[in-house]
Amino acid sequence: CAGLRGEVLMTHPKQNASILLVENDAVLRNEIRRHLQERGYDAVCASSQAEAEAWIGKQPFDLLITDLILEFSDSGFIICHHFRKAYPASRAILLSDVAAKTGMQFDLSGENARDWIHADAIMDQTIRMEQLDCLLSHLLS
Repeated sequence: CAGLRGEVLMTHPKQNASILLVENDAVLRNEIRRHLQERGYDAVCASSQAEAEAWIGKQPFDLLITDLILEFSDSGFIICHHFRKAYPASRAILLSDVAAKTGMQFDLSGENARDWIHADAIMDQTIRMEQLDCLLSHLLS
């Protein structure tokens, strides 16, 4: 990860962190799951809002990675809300391709934005694994 002056910043994420991954695209879900497991994370996968809600509360999770649009256009927001309610100290990443499809962008820096989005970061769904690694390192350290 690059710092403000371009220097490389090394952080050490929590070893064996437990991650709930919610993605309805099987190819992307398997790619992210495999990447997480190669990095030593315990990844539990769900392909829908209903599956994700069934996992929440069953076991502790350190982090959530969820697609925004699943069964409904706001499924990711709802999952983040339930996740944060069950695990207040855990972190959440929202994956979205809404900007590419509609031009609409979500901004977490606005006043009260995190109160209704309930995510620590929003990433484009055309995810680069290096970006994910950097974000995980930051959120889980």
